[in-house]
Amino acid sequence: MRPGPVISRDAITLGQVAYAAADVPAAVAHFQRAAELNPADSEALNNLGQALVRAGRPAEAVPYFDRAVAIGPTNWAYRFNRARALGEMGQWSDAAEGYRDAQRLFPDDYATVFNLAKALQRSGDLTAALGAFERAIALAPGQPDFHLSHGLALEAAQRPKEAAAAYR
Repeated sequence: MRPGPVISRDAITLGQVAYAAADVPAAVAHFQRAAELNPADSEALNNLGQALVRAGRPAEAVPYFDRAVAIGPTNWAYRFNRARALGEMGQWSDAAEGYRDAQRLFPDDYATVFNLAKALQRSGDLTAALGAFERAIALAPGQPDFHLSHGLALEAAQRPKEAAAAYR
């Protein structure tokens, strides 16, 4: 009989294949099996969390992301994925804090900064959101959705002239 970590690796591979094929229920099952076989496998835990989010079950995903973060505290993706799940649940302040944690690990990731900006805006911190949108644009000036979101935030801040410039 093969040891648990090898069987766990097989389950991860099967889960990845299922996830790539958009067979989310199979991906969840395979990643669940991998996490059960090797509870200290942060990759299996993170993958299970992602599959659960994709399945529309973000509340179930968060504990798996928490475990992955505890095992691999310097892994940016685990923190980013946890923040995304919190956002899916509408917990915007917690999501913003999660994106800040991810940003500390990967400061120049424009996706993290953009998602932080969106979470800040949704949590009601428009001033901080505007700064984060500006940082995201500086990191990836060619992303049109960054400019659009920045413009919408400027409109919400009652700054129509700056919003018009952002839209251009």
